[in-house]
Amino acid sequence: MHIVLWLLCSLSLAGRTLCSRHEFDRAAHALGLFAAVCFAVGSLLWLFGDTYSHHFADKDRELRISYWGSYREHQMWGEILDGFSQTYPDIPVRGEYITTRYEEKIQQLLLADEAPDVMVFQDEPMPRFASSGKFEPLDGYLHRPGLSIELDRDYWDTAVTSFQVDGTTFGVPIWGGNCLVFYNREAFRLAGAEAPEDDWTVEDFLRVCQLLTGDDDDDGRVDRYGVLLPGWVYWLPFHYAFGATHLDPSHQRWTLWGERAEASYGFFQDLRHRHHVAPRRDELTESGSVAFMTGRVGMFISGPWAMPFLNEAGVDYDVAHVPSGPGGRGTRVTWDCLAMFSGSKKKDQAWKLIHFVASLPVQRIIARYQRSVPALKQGQEAFVSGNPKVHAERFIEALAYARFQPISLHWALMSREITSQVDMMLDGNQSVQETLTSLVDNEHLRQVFIMPDGGRR
Repeated sequence: MHIVLWLLCSLSLAGRTLCSRHEFDRAAHALGLFAAVCFAVGSLLWLFGDTYSHHFADKDRELRISYWGSYREHQMWGEILDGFSQTYPDIPVRGEYITTRYEEKIQQLLLADEAPDVMVFQDEPMPRFASSGKFEPLDGYLHRPGLSIELDRDYWDTAVTSFQVDGTTFGVPIWGGNCLVFYNREAFRLAGAEAPEDDWTVEDFLRVCQLLTGDDDDDGRVDRYGVLLPGWVYWLPFHYAFGATHLDPSHQRWTLWGERAEASYGFFQDLRHRHHVAPRRDELTESGSVAFMTGRVGMFISGPWAMPFLNEAGVDYDVAHVPSGPGGRGTRVTWDCLAMFSGSKKKDQAWKLIHFVASLPVQRIIARYQRSVPALKQGQEAFVSGNPKVHAERFIEALAYARFQPISLHWALMSREITSQVDMMLDGNQSVQETLTSLVDNEHLRQVFIMPDGGRR
């Protein structure tokens, strides 16, 4: 189109020149203006035509789905959506890859009623977003003839429950996982450490960390560390091992207080400052992932989503069950789902996409990428066989002792305040008791949670 406009511009300029020679001033002026308009519009189409077409022109026609993740996950979604287009050639679909600040951008799109028809969504913010009325209740879609999904029968229990709010289903789980201990086999061999046993304890974990930690060149500085300390959410397996919690079952009463919480956070802080088996912030010149790959750090805590990068990098690693403690054994489980925008004008098509992604063939694609544990139980075999060198089946086994995160309507506030206080504790700027007291005394938290007695200073 812009070429046609530029051609008209050229013809108009030629006509303007001819009119000027014969002193047809009005005609020459009109042709000059027409030429300028053709050139301007043609230039705008040339500069921004593709952008407009991509974001707006097909917006009402295309089915839109948003997701985040690494470039490898972007490739996975390309494969999934290509399969959908082959299955439903009459439904044009477009993936919207949001690389940063995903939740914030989705919230803005929801507020503007411009959200994609289908969205990948996490369990942590689900209660808050579900209460906004922007997510379509899906119970009425689950038993559609030819497009049914048997959540209670075919999917992991924790995955299903994660996206039900007050008995209503707002998301169909597609993948997730739990936190286990990743360990570098080469680092273990060099330190003379045995692979962790399935029934190891927090005391065993500390001994292994001490064995992995060492000063190789005798210069008084530690060259190898046992473990990379995680954030508070990834510390949950150890928190559970000490019998500690954050909220009561109603998720209204604050329980991060008392002897068990002190034991958990005390062990957390001691790994860095008392035992010095975890590096301080200024002791690693490289990122945590590079430190693990090179063997400077022997272990870290994460979920199956850490595997694709390690697999591609060729790291000799494995995963171990989390250690048990006085409170038994537990680990953090988390799931992602597909949710439907309640304002979508293509809900029937959106459900076909959700049903397609939740089906066994696509769950096997997810398993092959080892992005996470497929939410469909039948996908576990493909997940486990994805990398024969790694005991990926332990992610499946750990679902037996996995526990929900302390998710509530106020998850974002709680996570922000805990992160701030835990960071100061791990940096050695305050004691465990000061950390717990600061959280109990926090004015923002006190407005939304019932706090224990004894916190006020």
